Amino acid sequence: MGQMVQSNGLGPRAIVVSGPAGCGKTTFARRLATVLGSAVLDLDDVTDALTEMLLLHFGSQADLDASEGGQWSTSLRNARYSCLLSTAAANLAVGCRVIVVAPFTQERNSVSKWEKVVNQLHACRRSSGSEGVALCYLDCPPDLLLERLVHRGASRDTRKFDNPERIRAASVQGRPVVSHIKIDAARAVDDQVREALMELGFYSNGGNSGLMGTQLC
Repeated sequence: MGQMVQSNGLGPRAIVVSGPAGCGKTTFARRLATVLGSAVLDLDDVTDALTEMLLLHFGSQADLDASEGGQWSTSLRNARYSCLLSTAAANLAVGCRVIVVAPFTQERNSVSKWEKVVNQLHACRRSSGSEGVALCYLDCPPDLLLERLVHRGASRDTRKFDNPERIRAASVQGRPVVSHIKIDAARAVDDQVREALMELGFYSNGGNSGLMGTQLC
């Protein structure tokens, strides 16, 4: 990929990157952010230290992004996402484009919950006609998703391997019901970013839409 894109204020101010655990959200988001000059706000980076401390003291083995689970797990999940979105809104309020990274499993599968996300990112609403919030969903083939989870070896993934079929199902059943841009997670990262830039309106198929100061190569 080439140099930073000059977007001249066009395109979404908030890009939400969603997908199942292990699909490559963070890798994709960081590469996209390098091109756009955006801030990357990752749920794990923003909240993991506090979350791990709470889990250590109070104990829970729940999947914090699952719809099931006890009230405590639900409250903790909601607090994590609230911290992430509040941080994103604060950056948007001072004119910083943001890329927000998290599974957003519940939000991408509910129109009303997704609307709440958009409303919390109210600082990015624009009068220019460009879309304020865009959702990019990394679509990952089931077997590749399982392979990537094994490869990254994160301790938080250990319990997932008790039920590999649930991992495979998550890559198919969790596809968004709300408007989104589907990114093929099986492609090389630079190809994913090119695809996203075109779909988001930053970059034309010919390599230069006239909106950017540089070509991507």
